[in-house]
Amino acid sequence: MRKSAFTLIELLVVIAIIAILAAILFPVFAQAKVAAKKTQSLSNLKNIGTATQIYMGDYDDNWPLWTKGMTPPASLFALENMYPALINPYIKNGVDTTTGNLSGIWASPMSKAMLSNISNTWAYNYWALGGFSSCAQVVPPPACATRTVAQYGEFADSGYNFPANGTSIQDVAQMIAFHDGAQLSRPPQYRIAFPGGDPRNIGVYGPYDMSGTQGLRNEANTPSTATGNILRLLSGKKTAVSYADTHVKVVTSSTLYPVGYRTNDWTGSAATNKGWAKTWTE
Repeated sequence: MRKSAFTLIELLVVIAIIAILAAILFPVFAQAKVAAKKTQSLSNLKNIGTATQIYMGDYDDNWPLWTKGMTPPASLFALENMYPALINPYIKNGVDTTTGNLSGIWASPMSKAMLSNISNTWAYNYWALGGFSSCAQVVPPPACATRTVAQYGEFADSGYNFPANGTSIQDVAQMIAFHDGAQLSRPPQYRIAFPGGDPRNIGVYGPYDMSGTQGLRNEANTPSTATGNILRLLSGKKTAVSYADTHVKVVTSSTLYPVGYRTNDWTGSAATNKGWAKTWTE
């Protein structure tokens, strides 16, 4: 008796059906993976925000210094001196001051894989909250006296030299504390203070929506010097944010930085530092 077998046409039909199912299901799986990572990102930020509030309770309601390593300058960016190490005792997860590695809660599941093991993926709004100059030293350097309102706007106020007190914030529910980004983030005022500054220094990543992006560009609409994955992250349309009252959410990147840099979304008109500064004019 002759054994039956699939004909070529039947095999091609089966293969076609499998291909169609794969085309339908793979995007669904990818979206589910992104959604899970987004949830984890928000959980990480929530933990960091809560730990920061506990830290503030031990330090007279003051936000953490962006770095305590003011002298010598080489120690400014040593992890043992920076805000993750100051906050981490209240979390005890992901900060290795010996190697400089950041992992666990301090690593964004969306962007960390694209960066080095010592890259910080949660940026701190340090101009407003962390004492954005090195004036926190006992003897402030001359640079502290050279900032002007014309250049820095309200950030020239000497009160910004030191970490913010919780009572000095106009609206904690709108004050940006931490977000997807590169270590330290600057407000829209940065574009006025440093018109030729590298766009990477704004510190905003947008890894939750990479659709239709064309790369970060500066005010002259020339390409940033950033390359590769960093450029893609900077170009993303969605960013996770932890606010000063510890609530967290994913927002459109252009709502964080609407002025001075151009991607598909980062455009705007009236300059504003609302959410970046301790106080602002409505």
